[in-house]
Amino acid sequence: MKKRLNQQQLQLLAQSIRKKRRRRYLQDLFVTFGIFVTVVMGVFFIFFQIQTVNDFSMLPNLQAGDRLILGKYKKIERFDIVAFQIPGRKQQSIRRVIGLPGEELRYHEDILYVGTREIPERFLSDDLVAAKDRAYQLTPDFTTSDIRGVKNQRIPADYYLVLADNRSFGVDSRDYGLVPKENILGVGAAIFLPVSRMTQL
Repeated sequence: MKKRLNQQQLQLLAQSIRKKRRRRYLQDLFVTFGIFVTVVMGVFFIFFQIQTVNDFSMLPNLQAGDRLILGKYKKIERFDIVAFQIPGRKQQSIRRVIGLPGEELRYHEDILYVGTREIPERFLSDDLVAAKDRAYQLTPDFTTSDIRGVKNQRIPADYYLVLADNRSFGVDSRDYGLVPKENILGVGAAIFLPVSRMTQL
């Protein structure tokens, strides 16, 4: 005949069962959370990439040390910020897309013209005002025919003309030519670090 457990023994048994259940619940929760994070991060890195700004060529809009989220498959449009492999160099860079495939463009007295159409560069509005007040030119005059890789004055298919926002000091397509689409790593979606500068691009 089995001996019956007294009240204290029953309480201890109940506590032990509760502890085991709680431990199993926490283990299941931890494993589920780990799987969730792994899946989310895996999906994130399929479609996005992290890139750090390493110089001052994109001032005032980007600062050295800013960390950007790039969309790998986003359609490239004018004024997008892109990260890319510099043509002919083992070096990556972040610049702004100014000229698209098939376009003929020029700068004249700090105004961008695509064909005959004037295109405002609102992201440079403060710098343009300062340049006008101080009687200097932010972007020296040039045309697509001055850029290495341009054929018949038009940007070839699958190539892009990129410029630094810091026009007076940045190295860009005026120095190393057009950037082929295959060299582009992604299109800037947001600054996510530092937190104080977190913003959508």
